[in-house]
Amino acid sequence: MTRTGSSAKNKESVQTEIDMESKRSSTAAGHIADLPEQIWWAILERLPPKSVLRFRAVCKSWLNCISNNNFLEEYHGRQKPQHLIVPVDPDNTRHKMSHRVDAVDFQHPKDGFRSIISFTSFGVFEVFDPDEETAEHLMSAVQGSIGGLLLVSFEHRCYICNPGTKESRRLPQLDDHEILGLYMLGDEFRVLYLKEDEEGDAEFFVLSVHQSLSNKSIGYCPVSPAANLPEIDGPKKLGFSLQSSAIEPPAMVGANLYWAPLELWPREITVFDYQSELFHWMKLPKTKERSKSNTNNTMKVLELDGELGLSLHRRGESSVELWVLDSLKMWELKHSIQLPVADITVFGAHTWDPFLMSMDGGVIVRCVSQGQGQGGEGQQGTQALLYCNRHGELAPGPLFVGDLAAPAIHLFKQSIRRHALFQGHQQDATSPLSLFRDL
Repeated sequence: MTRTGSSAKNKESVQTEIDMESKRSSTAAGHIADLPEQIWWAILERLPPKSVLRFRAVCKSWLNCISNNNFLEEYHGRQKPQHLIVPVDPDNTRHKMSHRVDAVDFQHPKDGFRSIISFTSFGVFEVFDPDEETAEHLMSAVQGSIGGLLLVSFEHRCYICNPGTKESRRLPQLDDHEILGLYMLGDEFRVLYLKEDEEGDAEFFVLSVHQSLSNKSIGYCPVSPAANLPEIDGPKKLGFSLQSSAIEPPAMVGANLYWAPLELWPREITVFDYQSELFHWMKLPKTKERSKSNTNNTMKVLELDGELGLSLHRRGESSVELWVLDSLKMWELKHSIQLPVADITVFGAHTWDPFLMSMDGGVIVRCVSQGQGQGGEGQQGTQALLYCNRHGELAPGPLFVGDLAAPAIHLFKQSIRRHALFQGHQQDATSPLSLFRDL
């Protein structure tokens, strides 16, 4: 047989296989389309985003279903909340930085870790060439998570992205400024951030993210007239009471953002009403033996099924308390969990820091071992993340061991909704700036 004849036969064989596969897909789509709509909605809702998005090409009815706003909302609502961690690649150098954000369900650790952002910044940021000492601090960070979208920063550059649809957009207005929180007002995403002026005073800004970006200042001390301003070093030091959202993200409940108190303001929770764009403060729960200072307490705020929660751990004690603000604006003690300190220290923990993760009282415990590096004694060593249920029982084995740029403080639920804010701004998948290039 000639080469031409062989080639023609191969083409015919390939076409036959394509026709058979097309027929099988068409038959399968026909059978599923005959099912009640709620049945195949339920099937699609249980699949990962990549599969669901591919199924838009099966037939017109599937495309219409997957594009339906009600389906998109139900799909997002069905996703399990997962914690985000930012591992540090030990091979990072000043010329090649590996960036990754992983999602994990600590209550079901057998499902494993899943990278939702991954890329290597070799040759990407050519203008900025840090020395080795500076490069150690150019880690990735998650600045906010809401509605399936993430606000992330990489080497002083900020992006908003949807890992479910692999869309991203650069937000240069946020570069090199301290981000305080990501929230939604209606269907619009907004970012609260601050930047210092030449005199070192902090000015607050709100960035509205839609197809076009609008940025506005809300002043140096945007405080509600009805609020009692805590005693601080001048009215323009409001920013000192707030942590970066990459370190301590605020809890979003109702139309407010909440921050746990710092040492500067020991008895108040800072609140930002993002409709009026003004700050005020609220009292902490009246706990036993509460001291005048927070230096011996670890407090974190969190959203729990639409309510404001506050976790409290007193250093030197083995218990963690979960307080919840009820509909009458009264604090109620929901859980007091006794941690198995002896079991925790088995992991070689030099220090450990617990924080609550759910209404049922599940606790993630971050352990840090004492390191012995080239710089001498006292360096931070390996970190481990443990999970403890409300009965004080540790999950078998650590859930993570290694170096982290940040602990698991952000929650993430996948979404496949297409947002107009990405239209005309999507990075090409082969671009070195793509946040999903190495996935």
